[in-house]
Amino acid sequence: MDGTWALEVMTPFGKQPATLTLKRNDGALSGHIKSQLGDVPLSDINEQGDRFAATVSLTLQGRTYEAKVDGRTAGEQMTGTINIKFPLAPKINFSGTRAA
Repeated sequence: MDGTWALEVMTPFGKQPATLTLKRNDGALSGHIKSQLGDVPLSDINEQGDRFAATVSLTLQGRTYEAKVDGRTAGEQMTGTINIKFPLAPKINFSGTRAA
């Protein structure tokens, strides 16, 4: 799971590129996501086998939103969802490949 992942995020506004970086330090996984919305750290990362879950805080138009990121790796591929904690916000899917 460690490494840099080139993601394609399927937003309601079309596909958007993003880069997910995951790194293991002393057994603990840390990471961040870089996209057109900025570079934000992942927090509360929970890893189980080929799956991970994390929380991220995004600032959009001056408001901060929390989102839950769930991902799954299969070799050099990753798929997952982003669930923004906001009423009626759609589930956002993403997919990608290991970049480094």
